[in-house]
Amino acid sequence: MKLRTILQESIFDKKFHKSPLVYQFSSLGSLDEKWMSELETSMSSGVSEDKVPLGLGEPLIIWPTVEDVRCSLEGYAAGSAIPSPLKNVEKGFFKEVLGKVEGKPHWALAYNVDFPRSKTGNMVLNLSRAMPHIKTYTRYNGQNLAWLLLTSSNLSKVAWGALQKNNSQLMIRSDELGVLFTPSLMKHGCGFSCTDEGNSSEIKCSKPSESSEVKRTKLVTLAWQGSKTADSSEVIPLPVPYKLPPEPYSPEDVPWSWDRR
Repeated sequence: MKLRTILQESIFDKKFHKSPLVYQFSSLGSLDEKWMSELETSMSSGVSEDKVPLGLGEPLIIWPTVEDVRCSLEGYAAGSAIPSPLKNVEKGFFKEVLGKVEGKPHWALAYNVDFPRSKTGNMVLNLSRAMPHIKTYTRYNGQNLAWLLLTSSNLSKVAWGALQKNNSQLMIRSDELGVLFTPSLMKHGCGFSCTDEGNSSEIKCSKPSESSEVKRTKLVTLAWQGSKTADSSEVIPLPVPYKLPPEPYSPEDVPWSWDRR
C-alpha cells in the first residue's frame, strides 16, 4: 500500500507506458491470481508528464532453474536459501500468465546472475555463479528504470500483506524494510549517516529554488550505453543484479523447488 501511494504521487517518463515489471526474490509464497493482480495494479501506479496513467505492466518473474542452483558456487546447498515448495512453483496461472515471454509458452524467466567481474586489489571476484539472497522489484524500458525497490520482501502475502474485510484493511504478518529509488525522489539530494560519527543536526537536503532550472533525473542500469555528458538529464546508474530484458527459460529448463524429486 505504501509503495502504491508513493508511485501514484510520482511522475515518470512517457517511455514507461505499459512497460514491464520485474519481480526478483528468494522465496515464493502460496499465491493466487487475485492477489497477483492486486500487486500488479499497485506496482503499475504512476503517471507520465502529461498526467496519463502508465497503465498495467506485464509482471516478469525471475526465479532460478534447477541447473542454475546445481552449477552455483555452493551447488545444491545454495538451494536451501531459495525456499519454495513444488506446489507454489508450478501453479497453473504462473505458467499461463507469467510464462509467456516473447510468445514462448515456457514458465517464467531464467534466473540470470551474470554479475560484472570486479577487482579488489589483486583478487578478482566472479559472482556470475552466485545465488544471491537479494530481493528487487522494478519497472523498465530497455536499460532505463522507472523505479527500483531494494527490499527484504519476498513474493508472499506474509511480506506484502493481503486485503481483507472487503478491502477495508491490510493484513501484514511480517516486518519488512526497503529502499525505493524513483527519479522524482532523487531530484532532492539528502545526505545521512548510519554511524555514530554522523550528526543529524548537520544533515541538509538540497531543494531547487523556484527560479532555478530543475534538471531531469534518469535511472539506468550499469549496462546503459548512453553518454552522461551528452544526456541533458542527471543520469544515476543502479546495479540491477540481472540482465534486462531477462533471459527466458528454454524448453529444457526446470524451475527450482526445494522438495522436487
